[in-house]
Amino acid sequence: MRKSTMSEDIKKYPIYTVIKGKLIKLNNIKSTADYNHYSHNLHHFIPGQQYEKNKSWFKERGVEQKLLLIPIAMHEHIHNQGVFILSDDDFEVCYKISRWDLIFNRKYSKY
Repeated sequence: MRKSTMSEDIKKYPIYTVIKGKLIKLNNIKSTADYNHYSHNLHHFIPGQQYEKNKSWFKERGVEQKLLLIPIAMHEHIHNQGVFILSDDDFEVCYKISRWDLIFNRKYSKY
């Protein structure tokens, strides 16, 4: 199985951003050239390989793949890779949205 590129995924999945703690759908991103890579990352809600291997499991539960255009610091905090690691509660206080609304987790995500 060949790994898809972000350009291919942009064509397949809806893209959202976080504004004031809410996911807002974007319609203006058509390629990787349409956003600033120095300030934002495009992030898969469900890790790409996990989604591809288990499409039927996600479909049965009504969980859809989406891409999220988010600031780099937020992306690092989602994955606990930043200089300052945030607990789930601290993440929600800081960004006004649950980490589990931005990355799928069988235990914590709502589905």
